[in-house]
Amino acid sequence: MEVKLTKKEMLKNWALTYSSETAYNYERLQALGQANAMVPVIRKLYPDDKERQVKELKKYFVFYNTEPSFIGTMIPGVAAAMEEQRANGAEDITDETINSLRTGLMGPIAGIGDTVSQGIVYPILAGIACSLAIDGSYVGPIFFEIAYKACLIGFGWNMYRLGYQKGKSFILTMLREGTIARLTEIFSMIGLMVVGCMTASRVNVVIPLILNIKGVELNVQEQVINALMPGLVPLGITMLVYWLVRKKVNINLIILIIFVLGIALAYLGVLGIPEG
Repeated sequence: MEVKLTKKEMLKNWALTYSSETAYNYERLQALGQANAMVPVIRKLYPDDKERQVKELKKYFVFYNTEPSFIGTMIPGVAAAMEEQRANGAEDITDETINSLRTGLMGPIAGIGDTVSQGIVYPILAGIACSLAIDGSYVGPIFFEIAYKACLIGFGWNMYRLGYQKGKSFILTMLREGTIARLTEIFSMIGLMVVGCMTASRVNVVIPLILNIKGVELNVQEQVINALMPGLVPLGITMLVYWLVRKKVNINLIILIIFVLGIALAYLGVLGIPEG
């Protein structure tokens, strides 16, 4: 008799994937959470065989680490589909087959998932929420929490369903044709655009220095920088911080440098905050 996963087991499997980082450890990273997430699936497929349940769950106690919330839920969806096929007699699907596919997908999926979550969704929503909060509205943090969770759930469930419905053949086709690499590049570009826009709008620093050249006053910010590139100062500061991070300078030291230089240059009239 053919056994079939119902929406109930799939929902449980998907929801429990979010325990991947709750049960995080530095030996196998997200393995314990992934094994926990597969419990409803394995119980459904082998309801009367406790020893088989234990055997099938053991293969998930291997090293596993990917972006688990937005795009990474696709991998448990594929694993659930393969477990279902195996329980119904697919002899070509072994423990090694399932774990090899999961391991092979960890890196590519993480590249897309991290870009979507950390490079696009988070900065955009946080930027909107911060703008509301700066204006004195308490709606800012509430908006962020609701909107972020809505995106997380929407992306996560739909990617899980995609993985389950299309199975390993769809994912392998994407890898073979380079689709995942192209998607990663596209999302990276979008993320960089978002970060660039936030740099120009959130790093509010100008040079209020006024030079007197032979009796003629020259406003450095308005007459020189704004005429050439209005966002030059925020960009320069951002690139300086980026360079320090690339040089592996301690983050606390970078913050201290910003504080000291900011206070000193503001006192000397070299740097300032734009009016209004």
